[in-house]
Amino acid sequence: MTHAAGSLARPREAATITEQGARMMEHEPEFHEDAKNLSVVTGSAILAGLITVGLLANAPMVAPETTVVREIRPVVVEETRAPLSGINRIYGTVTTVHGGAFTGYIRWDRNEGSWTDLLDATKPRDQGGSSVSGIRFGHVDRIDVTGRSSALLTLRNGEQVELTASASDLGTGLRALRVDEGDGHVAEFEWRDLQSVDFEAPGATAPSEVRMHGTVTTRDGMDFTGYVTWDVDEIYSTDILDGDLAGRRLRIPFGDLRSIERHSAGGSLVTLKTGEQVVLEGTNDVDSSISGIEVSDATLGAVKLGWNDFDHVRFFEAEDEIAAARFDGGAPIRGTVYTEGGEAYDGQITWDADETHTWEILNGDIRDIEFHVEFGNIEQIEKTSRGALVALRDGRAFELTGSNDVDRGNRGIVIRTDGRDFEVDWRDFVRVEFSR
Repeated sequence: MTHAAGSLARPREAATITEQGARMMEHEPEFHEDAKNLSVVTGSAILAGLITVGLLANAPMVAPETTVVREIRPVVVEETRAPLSGINRIYGTVTTVHGGAFTGYIRWDRNEGSWTDLLDATKPRDQGGSSVSGIRFGHVDRIDVTGRSSALLTLRNGEQVELTASASDLGTGLRALRVDEGDGHVAEFEWRDLQSVDFEAPGATAPSEVRMHGTVTTRDGMDFTGYVTWDVDEIYSTDILDGDLAGRRLRIPFGDLRSIERHSAGGSLVTLKTGEQVVLEGTNDVDSSISGIEVSDATLGAVKLGWNDFDHVRFFEAEDEIAAARFDGGAPIRGTVYTEGGEAYDGQITWDADETHTWEILNGDIRDIEFHVEFGNIEQIEKTSRGALVALRDGRAFELTGSNDVDRGNRGIVIRTDGRDFEVDWRDFVRVEFSR
């Protein structure tokens, strides 16, 4: 398995302060000392740069322990591209129990906004109980609410599946469902308000914000590129990153950021698109109290990691907007299973007694990094001494552990061939090669 390594430079000495910044610090010795202790670094003197772009513009001088909230003015973006069309964004019509219908771009549970994002849920098993599941929004044509914690999903291929709540994506735990109808009007709903949601391709009006996109690099040098969810909450260019600089609260739109790098357990080195840098502390957006970072990786599924595994993220626009038309609702899993005894069984596969379709998710970990891999993206799974080596169709491979999908807790692999079912126990399993 090959990992791409890399990290942002970590400058340790402050650059020369401009005359304007020097005058400010001359009158504010406490500010000077705090800034020095925080190792605030820029190539063009960050304190003066912050003043120039309005981060601290016209802010009253206060003691460092006082939090002052200031909105940041948009910075000038040096790199520009043609506006995105928004075809990658979740779009549809929400029908409420009161008979209202609201059409527009959908933000689901605050942290899902693109077709590649994963709807977390559980799926009832035929023999009773339920199993961890999930499905990317692009595979779903319609969602009908069936109970306080359940919904019936109609997929793009016409098949239906019932899912129940596992977190906050379904059921009364849903934090909010927002529909941007355009012209500044946003409707917000709770689960109890919903009757159904019909998904469709976006209309002619492009969204007012961009889904955050970039490459997240782990401390071990693994790279994951896709749509980024920050702190299980921020997903759009207009969402705000909060952090403290020398006792002052800064609020920076994610669209103004070039990168965020882990600086310590208590802070992050934040680089703006202007090139200016600042170390921010004091909030769960920039320190070890972050709730998590997720990447919706189109050719993998989803990867979730915490602060201990995070090194840096570099933001940039997606070159390819992944539309709903790229998803087909899935198909039965098919392939060839090879055993320790030399047998080979080719046919329709049920994995771990419950995954039967390509839209379903294989779960596993690399240490504390969670992998949620769509079966349709998997080329091969090979048993190892610790777990399983999962090879993707794009050439990447990851040795995963920590889940009954990929270790000795696996409940068996069933292959239906010529009308007969053959079951292979994990102890006898060698590898499976999936058909396209």
